[in-house]
Amino acid sequence: MGPTSEVAEFDEIAPDYDASRGGTARAAGFAGMLAPLLDPARPVLDIGVGTGIVAAELTALGHSVQGLDLSPGMLALARARLGSRVAVADACRLPVRTGSVSQAVSTWLLHAGPDHGRVFDEVARVLRPGGRYLVIPAGGTRPTDDIGLVVGALEERLDPDRTRQDGPWTLAPIAEARGLVYRGRASERPMTFRLSARDMARSLSGGLFTGAWAVRGAEAGRLVEETRERLLALPDPDVERVREMADYVMVFAKP
Repeated sequence: MGPTSEVAEFDEIAPDYDASRGGTARAAGFAGMLAPLLDPARPVLDIGVGTGIVAAELTALGHSVQGLDLSPGMLALARARLGSRVAVADACRLPVRTGSVSQAVSTWLLHAGPDHGRVFDEVARVLRPGGRYLVIPAGGTRPTDDIGLVVGALEERLDPDRTRQDGPWTLAPIAEARGLVYRGRASERPMTFRLSARDMARSLSGGLFTGAWAVRGAEAGRLVEETRERLLALPDPDVERVREMADYVMVFAKP
């Protein structure tokens, strides 16, 4: 699958994307993690702005955000939130002047298919000395309960070559090979919540696992349906589990 098919898939899921991934509440949480690490006096470049939901929350916190994304369907929603401050662009070929960016962010971008090396090539190019790139990975720290084990197995089957890995163990060496320094994790946000296996199965039906997997189409649908059946076969599928997870920001800096 190439970039064109990935764009088409994100165009298709755009109307339901936010609701299936935590909505405004989660976006506000992400913005709250990023904001303390950003200089409000300088503009922010949001690479992979998507529907603009996180950028809109950053704007509400007093930041000037400009966003780029490859999916016109996602950007149609972003324009409703951010107006003309968004544009169609590839994260691997940023239409941005060399050395012109003080701070850039990406939320849930690097798991979704772009070539990590090319993205970091571009970030290293557009950042000015002292600039920083803040990344919230989709992986984070995920629950390891019985639901988590079943869902983790689905992720492995949908991504057999582990191309969607976006944690520091994957990205730090790539960034550092391009002259960026990995400064570590910041703004870690642990969360505890309750969810039943039936609730997770319902979320899978609602599109939680759509978008830019290596395995797609009918085969992906079959794997998701098998996972739903496994979830509903767990002991006490209607009993809520206490689940723990954490999101965090990875900080990359240009010396």
